[in-house]
Amino acid sequence: MDIFTRLDHAVHKVSRVQAQAEATAVRGLGPSRAPRRRQVIGNVTALVQQLPDDAVAQLLWQAGEVRRSADALIAVAAAEIRSRADARLDVPALAGISDAEAERLAAVGAMVAESEAAIDARDVVEATDLEVPIDMPWWHPIAIAVVEGRLSAASAASAREGLGEPGAHVTEQALSDAAERLVCSLTAAAPDAAAEAARRERAALEGALLLLPEPTVADADHARRGHG
Repeated sequence: MDIFTRLDHAVHKVSRVQAQAEATAVRGLGPSRAPRRRQVIGNVTALVQQLPDDAVAQLLWQAGEVRRSADALIAVAAAEIRSRADARLDVPALAGISDAEAERLAAVGAMVAESEAAIDARDVVEATDLEVPIDMPWWHPIAIAVVEGRLSAASAASAREGLGEPGAHVTEQALSDAAERLVCSLTAAAPDAAAEAARRERAALEGALLLLPEPTVADADHARRGHG
């Protein structure tokens, strides 16, 4: 299911929950309290309070799906705008996000674009029986998870940053395998959880038992005093 379809489905389901809440609210008011009806229907808190636990949980999940789908679209659009280098198109202003968030989402959008281009190229090769190898980028599992809604754009950015780049001891294939493992274990995970899991994967790939924290100012002061 593509991003547009997922967004449409999620919005439709949120609307159904809203209709359920409105119907419950109206039944509770009764026919003699019509003026009160407009006040209750316009009060989102009152509407949610009308819902049973399972409906509130469903509303929360579907609203999260709307957000994940919308962020994925922002990422793709931000990457496209950045590629056009049009100063008139201000991504943070248009999307209502910070400059830093716009950059991270644009980076995810670029990942999605490259992965989808590789998929299209592979399909052409398979359809024409050509013997041309098409390599997927190592972050392909992360990008596809964003497209399919299994990972938010923000969590995808954190996962990519945490895994790092190929190096002397970490191959692209190793990173691709690590990305696949992450995607399988991080469905709907928050960005901080994705970042931590990705750093652990990177540490494991490099043969490290622990990922040492960055030294703090207090650590530096202590070291200076110890050597003074």
